[in-house]
Amino acid sequence: MKAQNSIKCLVIASISLAVSQMALAQGVGNLGSLPTQFQTPIPPSGWIVVDPSGGPIPVSLDPNGPVWGKNFTGPNGGPFSYPAFAPPLPVQELLVVAGNLAWTDWHEDVLDPNWAWANPTILVNGSVPPGLTISLFGGSLSYFFNPALAPGSLIDIRKDLVYNGLPGTTFIGTLPIHEYPTGVPEPASIGLFCLGGLWAFRRR
Repeated sequence: MKAQNSIKCLVIASISLAVSQMALAQGVGNLGSLPTQFQTPIPPSGWIVVDPSGGPIPVSLDPNGPVWGKNFTGPNGGPFSYPAFAPPLPVQELLVVAGNLAWTDWHEDVLDPNWAWANPTILVNGSVPPGLTISLFGGSLSYFFNPALAPGSLIDIRKDLVYNGLPGTTFIGTLPIHEYPTGVPEPASIGLFCLGGLWAFRRR
């Protein structure tokens, strides 16, 4: 009886682990069509992430895809300079959930440790989404959606970039940013996996 209970617990734990890993599937599916360079005329004007027409950029979730690597630059795509303790640089992003997979999360990471996000806000289809949770820790920013964002949702993200260099120092360069959505697999995939686990338990 103890052996049977142990097997049952092992199967349930395995299924739970696999489902939780699938729920954390993340990446971008249309990376080749996404812009990677974003310029600002003269800081502190900040950056606007939009398509060439000024509309939202479509981003599709791919559970096996890479992150969307972006580079914030100065004029003409070159480096910019910014002193420590200067006012924050505003960033606005207009995105649309493309493809056929809903988003449960949206993540943004600044790869330079001397820069951090601040004052994040988000609107989905013109309103603050219900069940929204925002997690901010230095250069790591995440938005969690409950319910998930359906394909076609219009997203307006606004936040600031703050340079936390030592007093008297000036940043000179460009800023690399990684962004990506997170979602869950299609319900049929989870169902098939769970049925397989239950079938294995029944055979035992």
